Amino acid sequence: MKAFPIVRLMVGLLLICLINACSDDTRVTLHEAHVYKGNIDVHKGDAQAREKRLQQRALLVFSDR
Repeated sequence: MKAFPIVRLMVGLLLICLINACSDDTRVTLHEAHVYKGNIDVHKGDAQAREKRLQQRALLVFSDR
């Protein structure tokens, strides 16, 4: 009889864990052709600056050869 409260506690914790596991985000993102629905890409806007930095780095490496 001493084990019964422990078993009840374990069953209660198991139920809480199972309920939390089933509470996924239910929002659905519908697909539209040629429309990006994801999060904002912070690196997309500075593609030209990134390309310029890469060209400068390439010149530093390849200029001595």
